[in-house]
Amino acid sequence: MAGPFTLPGSAEDAAAKAKRTATVRVKEWVEARLPLEHVQTRECVVDVSEVQCGDPNCAPIDTVVRIIYGAGCGTVFGIPCEVHEVEEGDIDSQMPPDEIIQQWAAGEQAVWPPEPETPEPGPVPTDALRFDVGTKVACRIGPGPEGWATGTVVAHWYRAASWPTGQYAPYQIQLDRTDMGSGLIFAPYDEDTCIKAA
Repeated sequence: MAGPFTLPGSAEDAAAKAKRTATVRVKEWVEARLPLEHVQTRECVVDVSEVQCGDPNCAPIDTVVRIIYGAGCGTVFGIPCEVHEVEEGDIDSQMPPDEIIQQWAAGEQAVWPPEPETPEPGPVPTDALRFDVGTKVACRIGPGPEGWATGTVVAHWYRAASWPTGQYAPYQIQLDRTDMGSGLIFAPYDEDTCIKAA
């Protein structure tokens, strides 16, 4: 007779182990490109994770790398594939130059990657949105049932300066959690699969 609980199968165990191994490998690649003393003294922390991408023009899962120094310095960059698909060359193409790393280590804010030339924004959409500014919401930030985070809508029709002309996200959200940089994210769609009432 089968009980109410099932244990993960060996295929699930193998997939989870492969993901952990790939995550460690990518983290080691990033750390190898930083000054050894920064990593050894934990002056710098490297975090690697997968997040669900809501943009239909990108991969469904991105690998996100966070390089975090004190005083809020550092960077976050994404690689449009699952962590086991990341190649060492992907890391090389995203890493900041040594002078930027030294500025972060000194507690100086330095932008990386540099902002590209700003395209014209284009007209702001006028579509009605479901959630008003100030509304508590839950946003999809990763896969699975644990991939939701609560926050507050802080703006409608958010647009990053580097986005192509006419591209806007319906919402900008300030997350309640404090482990994701500034905690400001955007919801690319006004749909329950991306943003819902908290």
